[in-house]
Amino acid sequence: MRKADKILIVCIMVLSIFLCIPLFFTKHVNSYASVYVKEKQVLRIDLSKDKSYVVNGKLGKVHIEVKQKKVRVTQEKSLHHYCSKQGFVSDANVPIVCLPNETVVKIEKEASQDTVIQ
Repeated sequence: MRKADKILIVCIMVLSIFLCIPLFFTKHVNSYASVYVKEKQVLRIDLSKDKSYVVNGKLGKVHIEVKQKKVRVTQEKSLHHYCSKQGFVSDANVPIVCLPNETVVKIEKEASQDTVIQ
């Protein structure tokens, strides 16, 4: 390795560290879980508060639990109980879908303004 190669490697490492710094200092936004029954929002849950909720699905009541900023369906009336078997979800990319009850639980982040285009 020549001296120029070493300088290039050090510059790339410093640049990559510099670009990763904002990841550690971003503000934490509030997360909410939205519960939809038959494609209509029936409940919006603040995930910072541990609590249990009940909504009426197509086949009966759907029990939803929030614990440690995670959400899960604890009990529902369906044939195979796939919703309650899914367990806790904390990722916005993983919704809880109860097809027999036509119930969907989605995690959503509070909107924050990134840029303004004029």
